[in-house]
Amino acid sequence: MKYFCMPADFKKETIDAYDRLNETYESKGSRIVETYGNVTIGDNFGSGRVLKQLPEVDFLGMKEYVEHSSEKGIDFSYTFNIPYWQNREFTKEGAFKLKEFLRHLYEVGVRDLTVSMPSFLDIVKWSGYDFKVKASAICHITTPNKALAYKKMGVERIVADESVHRDFQTLKNIVKVFGENVEIIVNTMCHRNCIYRQFHYNETGGDSFGLCNEVGVNFFEHKCLLQRYDTISGLLKLGWVRPEDLHYYSDIGINYFKLQGRQHVGKGGHIKALEAYLKESYDGNLMDLLDMFNPRYSFQVFIDNKKLDGFLEPYYKIENFCKSNCTQCNYCDTYARKAIDYKKTSEVVAYAKAFYNEHDQFKKLIDSLGPDEESHVDIGKEDMAIDFDFTEG
Repeated sequence: MKYFCMPADFKKETIDAYDRLNETYESKGSRIVETYGNVTIGDNFGSGRVLKQLPEVDFLGMKEYVEHSSEKGIDFSYTFNIPYWQNREFTKEGAFKLKEFLRHLYEVGVRDLTVSMPSFLDIVKWSGYDFKVKASAICHITTPNKALAYKKMGVERIVADESVHRDFQTLKNIVKVFGENVEIIVNTMCHRNCIYRQFHYNETGGDSFGLCNEVGVNFFEHKCLLQRYDTISGLLKLGWVRPEDLHYYSDIGINYFKLQGRQHVGKGGHIKALEAYLKESYDGNLMDLLDMFNPRYSFQVFIDNKKLDGFLEPYYKIENFCKSNCTQCNYCDTYARKAIDYKKTSEVVAYAKAFYNEHDQFKKLIDSLGPDEESHVDIGKEDMAIDFDFTEG
């Protein structure tokens, strides 16, 4: 059985739609078992997403959503997965606030948590509430030893890091030590082994409190896209998994498949994307599917999904097929020429690079300092000790 986890839009009608899909696809070996998300009104702990991009919901709305989901046999996992909390959990006041927040979650019916920080995990385990815990993708579980460490900490499920999605030997070994509850994100747009990844999580974690800084959002989102468009074949080097290729993962014991896109669900398209994965087939633009048919960027390219049939097979069959050294391999480039119109895409990529380099807000900020920073910015000693109160808002 393949189990699917979806971002919550906190709409009962969406749960009803999932219930209908379960009636159709469960007999075919697939079922939607979980949605995930967090409150955005009255939340002091953030998550791994920018606040303004998430569906707006308070505790009452979440309580009604969780109850309705439970009636339909669909679980809800609360994303307790901020990557950094200013070390406040290591204070008596902070630990108390965390425990009280967990009590509140439990009272409104939450029984599952997605956790990133080990310190938060310890507080969850010590709280006395019988939450089931999933280790977030932000934990960067890339090896069997990491998976085993989380298992020893009492985690019931783990999300493997996207960087190992095509390393089937590593995935097999992770499943061997952890068991059947290993999950992967199938529609990830992240470049595998991205140098910005953890720092981007830190930025979005801060922004999840509502402390949005457009310069920071702009910096990482644009760096992400420019890295993706560094070469045209780079679009095949992301961590995505096509619907047609799910069987490779189920064959090695991975049963849980997560679609990410909490920033997309308010616009629709997530059910259409989900159904493509339930059918294990999609005829169209792979990029539309990965974006849940809600592209965040103006510069879009077309990747013929069906022309990627067979692309993943050598990764599955040949151990250490990808050595993460693109200077000595042209495999992705060969397939890219089959599935992508190079001439059209080259034009789009050129426009994208020109636009994002021109609208680099961080560069403009640095340039605004001028050759002599002190002549533009007066910084006194008292200004050097900045206290960002992440518990507010």
